[in-house]
Amino acid sequence: MKRMNYIIIGIIAVVVYFAFQYFNKNSEKLTNENYSSKYNDVKQITENDKQILVENVDYNLIKKAVQDFTKSYDNPQQINLKPTSRLHKIDDNQVIITFPYDVEFNIFCYYVNYLKYPIDLNYKANITGWTTTKATYNWLNKEFENQKAMIFINPNDNEYDNVMLTTEKGRTYKIGFAIGEGLQNYNGTILKYKPTAFSNLHLEKSKMEEIK
Repeated sequence: MKRMNYIIIGIIAVVVYFAFQYFNKNSEKLTNENYSSKYNDVKQITENDKQILVENVDYNLIKKAVQDFTKSYDNPQQINLKPTSRLHKIDDNQVIITFPYDVEFNIFCYYVNYLKYPIDLNYKANITGWTTTKATYNWLNKEFENQKAMIFINPNDNEYDNVMLTTEKGRTYKIGFAIGEGLQNYNGTILKYKPTAFSNLHLEKSKMEEIK
């Protein structure tokens, strides 16, 4: 009788264990889905002037790169940083990317870098970003309050984990992504600042696709 009781207790313990695993997994999945859903629900259109111009690459390749970059933030820990991008096809060789809900400055810089060096995609593109900087942005300081800036990759770059920033005042900086790097003064000029050539009117007339 005691042996039978032990067997029954053992069976109950196994059933309870697997039931716990099942409900725990489903609870975690539901939490993640609710987290993502909640984030998407509260996002609001935010006026900003961030743009990325991609030149000399097939549209479908750029779309795939944007999807891959976006997907990399698709988890509960980073979902609040996940960008929503609008791809505006200007012509066969030019795509403008805008951000209807805005995007953090550091994510914007990572984005420019990723489009230049996409994972598992083979293309060579010219990538240029524009934004108005703020003193509160990651890596920046009070000198960058309300300055027009152009973000790009040094044509001679061989490090692959940084971007260059040129301001309308003619100053050039390097922003390194590695720990301990950040904003660095750059002696000389690689590219002179020039404003984007694409106004809202250009974008409104272009074919648009949203990636989120």
